[in-house]
Amino acid sequence: MRKYFLILLLILLHSASFADYNYKEDLTRQIGIYKFDSEKLNIRLDEIKTLSVKYELSLSQLNDSILTLSAFIEKSGAIQINDPASKYLTDEARLIKTKEGIEKLKTDFAKKTIWLYKHGDDYNTQILFSSRSYNDFYIRLEYLNKVSEMRKKDFDRLKRELALLEEKRKVSKLSRDEYLRYFREKKEAQKTLIGQKKSLEDNINSLKDETEMILRQIERKNVYIDKIERDLFNYNVSTIYRIDQTIDYNNRSFWDLKGRLILPVHSVNIIFDFGKSTNPESKTVTYNNGIDVSISKGSEVKCIADGKVEVITYLPYFGNIIIINHEGNYRSIYAIIKDISVRLNQQVYAGDIIAKTSENNNGQCFHFEIWKDNSPLDPKQWMRRGANIN
Repeated sequence: MRKYFLILLLILLHSASFADYNYKEDLTRQIGIYKFDSEKLNIRLDEIKTLSVKYELSLSQLNDSILTLSAFIEKSGAIQINDPASKYLTDEARLIKTKEGIEKLKTDFAKKTIWLYKHGDDYNTQILFSSRSYNDFYIRLEYLNKVSEMRKKDFDRLKRELALLEEKRKVSKLSRDEYLRYFREKKEAQKTLIGQKKSLEDNINSLKDETEMILRQIERKNVYIDKIERDLFNYNVSTIYRIDQTIDYNNRSFWDLKGRLILPVHSVNIIFDFGKSTNPESKTVTYNNGIDVSISKGSEVKCIADGKVEVITYLPYFGNIIIINHEGNYRSIYAIIKDISVRLNQQVYAGDIIAKTSENNNGQCFHFEIWKDNSPLDPKQWMRRGANIN
């Protein structure tokens, strides 16, 4: 007898399913999710910065190679190829002078580095702040910036000139056929470099676009966090809503389940109600064919009644959507969801977990509709009522 009593108790416990919705607890969970998501986005931003520096360096090196190669092709192509020995003799004096210029820049830089190591790195700062007036300060600042920029340009120019002279020295030793083949190879190399440059620029622009998108997402999440924290501060009542998720339909038809259907999610915090509404700021009128409730991302979404999965699709604003066809031409629609766990034409049953909640421009939420033929119905009138407990 005791054995049968335990079995009956287990059956009753299994069939009677209750879930408590705690307003403060769910909003606190939403804040935690936003912060976690923001941390992941910031990690991605750091990765993008590292990649961008790498790509920019590669692009700078490519640009140098393209400029050097293009100058060589332009100058070589302008000379007729009938006497390589006389037309492509390298000016050794110029070559030596260019190398000496580069070595001088290197020596000057090495001397400056040693001086700074011995005397400190605030020499430029001392020059600036020994100015007699603001005007003198800005003149000196502009001068130092220009000198630094000019030295870099001189160094880059001399590097390219040296590379060009080295190429011309090689060419001067080639026969006509060898030169033609060498010239064609350089033209092909130029095309390859230009293609690589285009690819790098595309990658850099793509990273810039991703950075802007991530920054907007982080900003939006911070706005949501601020709003929720204000709501929690203003709402100081610790109310818990008892949701009865017991499935005791007793083989009733769908049209006979009005007021008895389980809630698709564990939340009663409606942020957009069924029907017509007017935006107080923009004065625009919108019509909601269902209800939108606030609920932390990743919460379970349950099928409200037996039926067959008729549509799985995606729409802007609503995100992923599942439509389930019930008997009598009734349909239930579940939107702003992720991690869909059902497939098209699958038979599903009341209480089955079919997806998880997601988020859209309104934050973490869930959208739900019930239709009869071509008419939307107010879901609140079909859902089972719960109770507030303290």
